[in-house]
Amino acid sequence: MEAKTKYSHFTITDFFELVRLNTKLNSLMPYLLGILFAYFYFHTFSWQNSLIYLIAQGAIALFVTGFNNVQDYRLAKSRDYQKEHNLIGKRNLSPATAMAVMLSLLLIAAVLGIWLTVRTNLFILLIGAPGLFVAVFYTYGPVPFSRVPLGEILAGLFEGLGIMFLAVYINSPVTQLAYLNFDWPQFSVGGNLANLLLIFWVALPQAFFNAATMLADNTCDLKQDLANGRHTLPSYIGVQNSLNLFSFLTLAPFAIVAISVIFRLLPIWQLLIFVTLPKLYKNVQAFRQKQTKDMAFWVDEDNVKHRVPTTFDLAPQNLFWFQLMQVCGLILGIIFH
Repeated sequence: MEAKTKYSHFTITDFFELVRLNTKLNSLMPYLLGILFAYFYFHTFSWQNSLIYLIAQGAIALFVTGFNNVQDYRLAKSRDYQKEHNLIGKRNLSPATAMAVMLSLLLIAAVLGIWLTVRTNLFILLIGAPGLFVAVFYTYGPVPFSRVPLGEILAGLFEGLGIMFLAVYINSPVTQLAYLNFDWPQFSVGGNLANLLLIFWVALPQAFFNAATMLADNTCDLKQDLANGRHTLPSYIGVQNSLNLFSFLTLAPFAIVAISVIFRLLPIWQLLIFVTLPKLYKNVQAFRQKQTKDMAFWVDEDNVKHRVPTTFDLAPQNLFWFQLMQVCGLILGIIFH
């Protein structure tokens, strides 16, 4: 009889690393931008809806990363990847236990999403339900989204555009945006197309930056992905075209915000983003020179070890600094409106 595999105890530290808690600040920024824009433009704010959505969005963000790590371990064709690169294998954790924890997070997000729908309008399901679907099937199913060249589009739509739109929606009168009413067998859909297009435009930088981060991730992992049967966008368009697209996605948001300020869709304080332009341009050039996630260290004269950031780290840094300036710009716009 085959001996049962003995796994290590699943600790809170393992959980934090599995869901990459240190990267979740970037998921919070579109949420904050949505709340601030709703208050700036529509002069409305619901702390109850905002709190419910914060917890739900946090749960789904943790689920997506953790679930992807578990699925990557299960679907990996490379034994070396399982044991040396994936946290499940490196820590000898039980995939079943990790999966149970992730599914609990998904359940929390789903329940809170239903509660939020009851408090607002059925229209929220048209955004939230596809988001949950993508979260699950990104690394699950016969052909997971992570193994086809859709990651950048999905990251842009749901992690960037979708989060900010929902944050605006739950804080605004539904008649100002969109609504879905259902009374069997009748239903009706309505809304304000101008306001919907406005939110789409001002949220576009979030979509671009999230897509750029996903593209940087896939570009760095190209060889490893191909070895494990994942055919992401860089495998189709090549590294050079991926780098050109990365540059465009990182720098185009500056033009979008400038146009928004010119047409008074955003306050003039949004031009604070241009403070970050030299740094972001430098980061883009550095990433174009080398694409890696391999950690490096150097030791100073006092024998202190210092971590050298990988070039992949530059992509989420770009996202963070741009979003931080946008948050500051909206706060100043509200104060001096």
